[in-house]
Amino acid sequence: MHAPVVVLADRAALSYENETLLLERLGQHCKAWSWFQGGLATVALAQTLGEELWPVLRQHPDATVLAIGGGSTLDLAKVIRYRMDESQAAPDRWRSNTLPSPVQRHPLWLVPTTAGTGSEVTRWATLWDTEIEVPAKLSWAPAEGYAEQAWVDPELSHSCPLRQSRDCALDSLAHALESLWNRNSNPITEALALDAARLVIAMLPVLLEQPGNRQARSALARASLLAGMAMAHTQTALAHALSYELTLKEQTPHGEACAVWLPMVWALALVPSPGCDAALARVFNVPAAEGVQCLRIWLERLGIVPRDLLDSAAGRATLDQEMRSARGRNFIASP
Repeated sequence: MHAPVVVLADRAALSYENETLLLERLGQHCKAWSWFQGGLATVALAQTLGEELWPVLRQHPDATVLAIGGGSTLDLAKVIRYRMDESQAAPDRWRSNTLPSPVQRHPLWLVPTTAGTGSEVTRWATLWDTEIEVPAKLSWAPAEGYAEQAWVDPELSHSCPLRQSRDCALDSLAHALESLWNRNSNPITEALALDAARLVIAMLPVLLEQPGNRQARSALARASLLAGMAMAHTQTALAHALSYELTLKEQTPHGEACAVWLPMVWALALVPSPGCDAALARVFNVPAAEGVQCLRIWLERLGIVPRDLLDSAAGRATLDQEMRSARGRNFIASP
């Protein structure tokens, strides 16, 4: 490492031992270090980090942004790596998903410490706009938003609490299944998604019984990577579209907020495409229609209570609305 580095790290994810080791390795090349203290990656937090780190990046125009942590940490780094000045109104840019011209784009290196979000291999960053009248989820997705480098080390996920490990793995499963019942699916994303889904289904129960199991941690890290690579091409779909309101209104963790909708969405995906049915049948190695119940039972054993919007008129109206949303339109059964 010979170039300047600015670090954004998750305080809960990085042990003091690893912090000390990294600081020793970076030495004088580390020009700033900021901590993400947990919670949602909000527009307000991104603005605060920008005000803190952009002056340092301005002094070191060749600096790399290094992010270490879960999906929120990595997403914030994707935002911060585009250095803006006060006249460029960063929050408005994030809300409209537009870049000023010119803008300084710094190299980005991502190191996930959870196994689930796949953020290290996608160009999307989620920001939550919580200070407006109706809070909303934003997607920051510049065309060149991908990281230059990413390191996936399963050993780093050992610091992840068990409940969070579960929810991150459920996010991987959602990414995988959403890539299968997706209008943008292709043979490559299908292969990646199937491997990811089957790894999560096989290994997440093992991890929950044996949190220190290195084989399980490695398998889930691989699943996260594969699902992220699939999702990077297909984007997410209906289950994710339905999840955002649960996160905003009920503070449901993202992975769980996606997982509760997966059986219902699987059932809706059965009719439109024989190819999709064939892929879904391989997830549990049962006919695709039977997979709905297999998934429901598997989730319930993990403490997840699936939800269904088809039981009420209000629910069906919500479903119709979300099917027409940006994410919902990726779903194979959307109008």
